[in-house]
Formats: sequence, C-alpha cells, structure tokens
Amino acid sequence: MNPAHDPVGLAEGRALLAQLPNLYLAALKSTQLEYPVGGEVRCSFELPTLGKRTKTAPTAREAIHAVLIELSDVLMTRMPFHDWSKDADKHALPIAPSMGSTSSLESESAERFQSKDRQFTIGVTLPVTLKKALNGLAEQQGTSFAGVARQLVAVGYDDFDDRSFSEGSAGLLSKFASDVGKWFPADTEQVMLRLDRSLAVRLRSSAKEYRRSASEFGVMCLAHGLVLQTQLVELEQKVAAFRGAAVRKLAPQVGLGAQVALLSGVLAGSIRAPKRVLRRLSEVFDATELALTEFFKRSFENRTVPAFKAENGKPQVSPSATSWEDAVKSLNLPADQAKELLQLDE
Repeated sequence: MNPAHDPVGLAEGRALLAQLPNLYLAALKSTQLEYPVGGEVRCSFELPTLGKRTKTAPTAREAIHAVLIELSDVLMTRMPFHDWSKDADKHALPIAPSMGSTSSLESESAERFQSKDRQFTIGVTLPVTLKKALNGLAEQQGTSFAGVARQLVAVGYDDFDDRSFSEGSAGLLSKFASDVGKWFPADTEQVMLRLDRSLAVRLRSSAKEYRRSASEFGVMCLAHGLVLQTQLVELEQKVAAFRGAAVRKLAPQVGLGAQVALLSGVLAGSIRAPKRVLRRLSEVFDATELALTEFFKRSFENRTVPAFKAENGKPQVSPSATSWEDAVKSLNLPADQAKELLQLDE
C-alpha cells in the first residue's frame, strides 16, 4: 500500500500481526531456565537472526517476565521486518484441521507426553521441619517441592554411590542417618517422592543391598542432598571473595606459586583440581574435598558460554573441564617447573 494512503501503517501492522504467533512460538521453543547454585535464575531464548538473549532475576517467574519483555522489545524496535519471516517460517503453526481430524499440534503434544520418561513414586516419612525447609528452598528457586526433592535425592544418592567405593558402608550409612537425625525431634508427615526411573531403580537396589527400606534410604539421601546444597551455596560465597589480588595471594598457599591463571581456572571449574591443591583448598574454604569437587563441577556446567560467530564450521566448546596435565602443558613452562606442577596431582 502506498504510504500516502496508509499514514498510520495499518497494512504493515496487519502483516506484523500475521507473523507474531510463529515468531513467539520459535522463541518460546528455545527458551531455557538455569539456576546456578546461589545465583539468580537465568532465562534465555534464541532466534537465528537475533542470536541468544538472556535475562536474570531472583525468581523463575521474574526471569520469564523479563525475557518476554526483551523479546517484544527486540521484535518491535531492533529487528527489521524483512527478517521476521526468516525465523517465523521455520516454526509455522500447523493449518487448522477439518472436523473429525487430529491436528499435528495435538499429535505432537500427545507424542511428547507418551515419550516422557516415566517417574516412580516412593513413599517416605519426613520430619515436618525438613519438609518446611524444602518448601522454602522450592519457593526460593521458583520451582515445586517435588522438583527440589527429586534433585536433592539424586545429589545425595550420587554422593553415597561415589563414597561407597572408598568408605566403609557402616560409617557411611551412619553419617547419612545423622543428616536426618538433625531434623528431630519433630512431628512427621507422609510424603510421596517422584523419582526418575533410573534413580528409583538404583536407590531401591542400594537400599536392599544395605538392608534398608527404600523409604528410609530415600529420606537419608534427601537430607544429605540438602546438606550438600547448603554447603555449595556457602562455598560459592567463599570462592566469590577470591578475585584479583586475593587469588594472587592464595596461589602460593595451595602450592601453585605464581601460577595464578591455573588457580583461577580451578576455582572457575574449567581446570580439574590436582589432588594436593584440592586438599589445601578444602582447608582454606573449610569444606570437604567432595563438596569442592561437586562445586567445581557445577560451576563448569553452569558457566556462561560466550556468543561468537565462526566463519568456518561450528565453534568448538569443550564438553568437560581441562585435565590438570593438559592445563600445565599448555603453559609451555620450563621442564623443571612443569614437572613440579604435575607432581601436585600424584
């Protein structure tokens, strides 16, 4: 339409409205929520012509709200209309079906529902004080009690499984039982834990092996998982205090001398900590080596991957932390210095 005959841009507005459903669908399909331990909730979406956009907020609801505002803003003010169709066409909504037929959208939803991993339920008896703490954590994370409980049971069980190879079963079970005992005396309440199938099978198998009921062992893993979660939050605050000059002072204390870059990599989780350094860091941060290892692992998994364009092929992002040996060798140090650093992992 000639602009002279459409001074308010009505034709363009109608064209914009026609594209909006598919553009929002494309963005919402890519939307993800992340919650770094002790940090704010991150919500992000991605469109080919816009790249990845991320917003952070104290709660999941606020992060989603911020992302929706960002999406509307970039579509209406920063993204040329001729680029809209490039993203919208890739995620076009299906044509409405005729009477008596099933839409492809309904079929897709049904397929997703049917393919969803089945969850198993385990009934447990929880101290009311523990349940209250879990509800508080769920509210803080902007998620459900069931989601928090499932996550913590997995964390607690994984720690038990790892430690069972190096610690006696009697002592290990006693430690886990003490994590539950800390919540007593208190009234109790029956609660249903919904666990992923693989976790439920492993938990029941271990409970049988150690002559515990699945209910009792599940509560032990849940309480221990909360202990680890609390330790990780405290660790993040302690580690965050070591930046710049503080890292330079810490390096000699843990046996790294002037190799500040190596220590920074370890603290960020991008370099696997050698045994002796991990032992000394556990003393500095007053935390167990297991808690530190888990903290560094999560720091790496929740790291922010920088956005960049690759002219030839796809950009390469390391799927795992760099080994201590590779990190030391990459510095091209004199042989004697490299040998001394490598010995820290013996």
